[in-house]
Amino acid sequence: MAIKRSSKIDTSFSSSSMTDLVFLLLVFFILATTLINPNNAVKLTLPSSSSQEGDPSVIALSIVGDKSSESGYKYVINRDEAYNNVTEVAGALRVHFEKFANVPEEDKPYISLRCDEKVTVDALVEIIDLTREEKYKMVLATKDK
Repeated sequence: MAIKRSSKIDTSFSSSSMTDLVFLLLVFFILATTLINPNNAVKLTLPSSSSQEGDPSVIALSIVGDKSSESGYKYVINRDEAYNNVTEVAGALRVHFEKFANVPEEDKPYISLRCDEKVTVDALVEIIDLTREEKYKMVLATKDK
């Protein structure tokens, strides 16, 4: 004998109330994020200094176009020492690195290399080859402010 139920369970789901809820949450988050000022969201006190002296473990090397030199470039170390060719730069870098001869390898300085926009790849490769021969650590930096 088969027993039949008189009431059937409805298994359908109405999602209309869910879309209303999602729409209200969306409107709330859009309004909440536009009212927040990013400058006031996180208060930071950034360090400042009046000293012009930089990090001693960084040797700033810049390659700047110069029509008066034979190579067409001027190599500037730490913004004050200017050289006309790569061999002069190699000697100056050796002098800088001799100061750190007894320092552990991880504390030795590195070269921050900045290039003028008109510098060709050849001048850049000469400096890269020089740093590889001497095993100097080097970073290619972005445009100076």
